[in-house]
Amino acid sequence: MERLVEWIKTGLKKRKVKVFLVFLLCASLAWLINKLSLTYTNNTTFKVEYINVPKEFLLANTPKEEIEVRLQAAGFQFLGYELKPKHVQLDVSKVMHKDEAYYLSADQIRIQLESQLNNYSTLTDFDSDAIYFDFTSLETKKVPVKALVDLTFASNHILEGEIKVEPDSIQISGPKSQIDTINQIKTTLFKSDYINSSFSNEINLQLPTQLKGTTFSSNSVTISGKVVKFSEQVIQVPVHVINLPENIKVRTFPEIVEVRCQGTLEHLKELEVEDFSVEADYLKVSKETGNRLSITLKKYPRVLHNAIMNTNEVEFILRRE
Repeated sequence: MERLVEWIKTGLKKRKVKVFLVFLLCASLAWLINKLSLTYTNNTTFKVEYINVPKEFLLANTPKEEIEVRLQAAGFQFLGYELKPKHVQLDVSKVMHKDEAYYLSADQIRIQLESQLNNYSTLTDFDSDAIYFDFTSLETKKVPVKALVDLTFASNHILEGEIKVEPDSIQISGPKSQIDTINQIKTTLFKSDYINSSFSNEINLQLPTQLKGTTFSSNSVTISGKVVKFSEQVIQVPVHVINLPENIKVRTFPEIVEVRCQGTLEHLKELEVEDFSVEADYLKVSKETGNRLSITLKKYPRVLHNAIMNTNEVEFILRRE
């Protein structure tokens, strides 16, 4: 029986301790809440971000990354700023210009800071009379894009026309000293094998990454080409000798040479002998050449992929009249 009484007394004592601690905690919280709800005047630090920098300028350096302010605010506000510093934005488009200096006046800074405070905080002071900006002027120029390609085509397939690059040039903007060094922009290598159909691929540009403050209108281009199947056709073309002396005629052996033409079936069907011209220049005869003349394919339709003669020279004999 005595043990039971002792146990009850001990339990009651422990319960009283717990109740006391609960009341003490509640009282402390009430005191803390009361203190934090009171209004204080104190200093705190805001992180600064600069926005709306004029497009024709570049900030050479960040003038001020933090600004110390004096506020009149509730304790809760200051506690929040200690746990998570407040970030404010300063609008650079509001800068003033005088004697080649650009700056935000103290009045403008105050207006921008106050507009970003809530209704429970009042700005009383801050640690800057004015903020000056060191601008670098920007220039823009247009530079061509050079496509780097390594293409091989499937048997009897050719590229019709030129490879197209879209856009074929881009605009770059940045400090003059930097963009003056750029005369062209190259693509990354576009490599493809055994091509048997037309293609269109987006290819990244090799943009210089070491340039500070330089921007590019595009970071990629589209490379495309029309691929067609081709065939061959042989055209018999007479040799024409030019620059002959008066009263002299020349007969060549052979008098007609073969020109092997490669192109699309559509273009090959349209070929005529008159579309070609093979010439031998008599002025190039010398003791070294003897009775042989070199010949040149002077004219052929440019729609052909290739046109090759079966020989580069002919023999000749002279006939005087």
